[in-house]
Amino acid sequence: MCPKCNSPLSSIVKSGFYRKKYGSQKRVQRFLCRCCRSKFSEHTGSLTFRERKPHLTQKVLGLLMEGVSQRGIARNLKCSPITVARKLVRLGTKAQLELNSRAEIDVKKAKTPISIVQIDEMETFEHSKYKPLSIALAVDQKSRQILSAEVAIMPCSGPLAEISKQKYGLRPDHRKQAMTKVLTETKRLCPELKLLKSDKCSRYPSCIKSVFGPNMIHLRFKGRRSSPIGQGELKRGGRDPIFSLNHTCAMFRDRIKRLTRRTWTTTKRVDRLAHLVNLYAWWHNQLLSKPKSRIKMPTERNFLVT
Repeated sequence: MCPKCNSPLSSIVKSGFYRKKYGSQKRVQRFLCRCCRSKFSEHTGSLTFRERKPHLTQKVLGLLMEGVSQRGIARNLKCSPITVARKLVRLGTKAQLELNSRAEIDVKKAKTPISIVQIDEMETFEHSKYKPLSIALAVDQKSRQILSAEVAIMPCSGPLAEISKQKYGLRPDHRKQAMTKVLTETKRLCPELKLLKSDKCSRYPSCIKSVFGPNMIHLRFKGRRSSPIGQGELKRGGRDPIFSLNHTCAMFRDRIKRLTRRTWTTTKRVDRLAHLVNLYAWWHNQLLSKPKSRIKMPTERNFLVT
């Protein structure tokens, strides 16, 4: 179909080709739509549309998900950091589209519907610890599949609150809106949801009531510090009741360099962190469904690039 006027295949004819310097496909076919007289190619609307180095896209994806920073990827692949940053935006947008399409198909065809979901938030920061950020998550308790993830701005608290206010002004608190979005997406994906688990955060009951109503069962557990390394599901004082979510958060911090506890890599823009979170959510779900296969981002022509 023509990407501009959606004309059928009978209205499209071949119109030459162009050559590429990189990639396995050196010659790309071009087409002409006889209805709107517009020209397009085989790569129009694909993941690598108008990219000068399309052969690096899947490599950037793999390195981003293995705890390598963007500048480290640029050094390893011998390209510009701007190239890696642009590919991150494109991959993150594509990952969000893939998550939405997966949500409409795979969850409905699941043999065992999702009935228990765990929700929580993890914190990071933007450029400085005086500008903290929150990442709201919803995870299936049985499969550890990430149902939804949202990044939100939050004010600084504790001893740094006054310094943050003097240096950067009063920061808004969007954590409640982010959790509401996560719960709304969870409700859409899990029509047979029966139970929600979380810690004792005071914001969660009102968010759950606004989305699910007063009849949803919500179990709250007191947060505890983790036990020494190698104890698995155990925390200090016994078994972790929201282990699936805490384990997923730990994987986030291990796989994404800027979320690591002690690192020089920091987030400079909130939207780029959102792209990376969406990308890892898609990657994480692919790992759970295809643990032994090589994960690649689909490149077919169903992706509109602006």
